[in-house]
Amino acid sequence: MWLRLRLRRWPRRLSNCPLPGGLLPRRFSLAPSSQDGTRMAEPGVPRFLITFDFDETIVNENSDESIVRAAPGQKLPDSLRATFREGFYNEYMQRVFQYLGEQGVKPQDFRKVYEDIPLCPGMTDLFQFLTKQGSCFETILISDANTFGVESSLRASGYLGLFRKVFSNPSGPDERGLLVLQPFHKHSCTRCPANMCKHKVLGDYLRERAQDGVHFEHLFYVGDGANDFCPTRLLGVGDVTFPRRGYPLHQLIQEAQNTESSSFRGTVLAWESAAEIRRYLQEVVKKC
Repeated sequence: MWLRLRLRRWPRRLSNCPLPGGLLPRRFSLAPSSQDGTRMAEPGVPRFLITFDFDETIVNENSDESIVRAAPGQKLPDSLRATFREGFYNEYMQRVFQYLGEQGVKPQDFRKVYEDIPLCPGMTDLFQFLTKQGSCFETILISDANTFGVESSLRASGYLGLFRKVFSNPSGPDERGLLVLQPFHKHSCTRCPANMCKHKVLGDYLRERAQDGVHFEHLFYVGDGANDFCPTRLLGVGDVTFPRRGYPLHQLIQEAQNTESSSFRGTVLAWESAAEIRRYLQEVVKKC
């Protein structure tokens, strides 16, 4: 598939670059603690943070590939595909949206495609479970897709309200009525695409919530792609990464565990159906 080039590659050496963001190790949290050292949330605030990727994690396709179904002939010209540069995928997708708009593809056409992308196996089961948990979990999404597509998909499935925050590349109709895309931010991380470092996004969010007085006992991260590896380095002992089995994130974690096991401190539980994640979290909330 022509867009498999997207982000799913990663430098071979994973731990020789400093982590961006300057986040203090979470073991120094000022949150109340139990006698055994476990971080304890204040009454009435969420105890756990669960972070989701979108493409091939929540939905069972790469949505940037899916939108080609709205193109004339359902394909892109070779001359456009040839403009892709490693690490600058967002710039490439800006050109794709521009091309499709010039071919007469309207925002409502894109929305229909996003709404029709199926969720991953078991994802409805997991979302229904999280919806019922009240204040136990705080749920956010960090995606290198785009806000228009992510929100269109989640709104259609009925789960947009589950997420406290959606972090993705800004997108929406311009003054001509054409869908346009922008980069999320700038960063100094040498491992991530130029438009988004998910480590920085998650680290900034944790700092923001700490300033609000919210200190999570445990972090959970659900993803599949190579750019999901960087934020998992924020997870510590007692936290859990849920990589989709056989996808780049799972492979990168296995490589890190085999070569530099001490650099990856969290628990890893691979999944094929999100129902496996739900079953794990059910055991967690028995103590909630």
